[in-house]
Amino acid sequence: MVIHSYLDGRYHTDVNMSGNPTSASSPHWEPPPPEHLQQMLPQYEIIGIIGRGGMGAVYRGRQAKLDRDVAIKVLPENFTCGEDELNFAARFLQEARAMAKLNHPAIISVYDFGETEEGQLYFVMEFVDGMDIHQYLHHHGGQLPQDQALAIVAHVLDALDYAHGNGIVHRDIKP
Repeated sequence: MVIHSYLDGRYHTDVNMSGNPTSASSPHWEPPPPEHLQQMLPQYEIIGIIGRGGMGAVYRGRQAKLDRDVAIKVLPENFTCGEDELNFAARFLQEARAMAKLNHPAIISVYDFGETEEGQLYFVMEFVDGMDIHQYLHHHGGQLPQDQALAIVAHVLDALDYAHGNGIVHRDIKP
């Protein structure tokens, strides 16, 4: 397959596809309720939680000043995974700046990032109202024609290649 040869030649397979660091998905971390996040980030109207995963929780929000919907990702407090908190915060800042410079049609734009007074790291992204791949598959009978599936994979690979070329490694790609 074209995709396999592309992968074999371009990407290493030693990346932890489970979304390392795994402690971020610890059952001990509960994302802040929308009302609490609203108090932490008063510049955004928090509409509700969209989802939660190994890398944090994502909320739908509204940036009233610019009249746009946004997605707000909050990282778990224990996300430093043993790393010095100052080093982690500096690395987070560096990665957020690098992500904000990306400009690709298949990559969501980063608008803002920071740390709340409570020490909660967050970043604000473009909100895309749509379906994830699982919802899309369910909506289309559980499978796609091969050409459509390959087109989706090609878009994902193009975005990953672009990000990688700009020094960003995703580390949380799910099938």
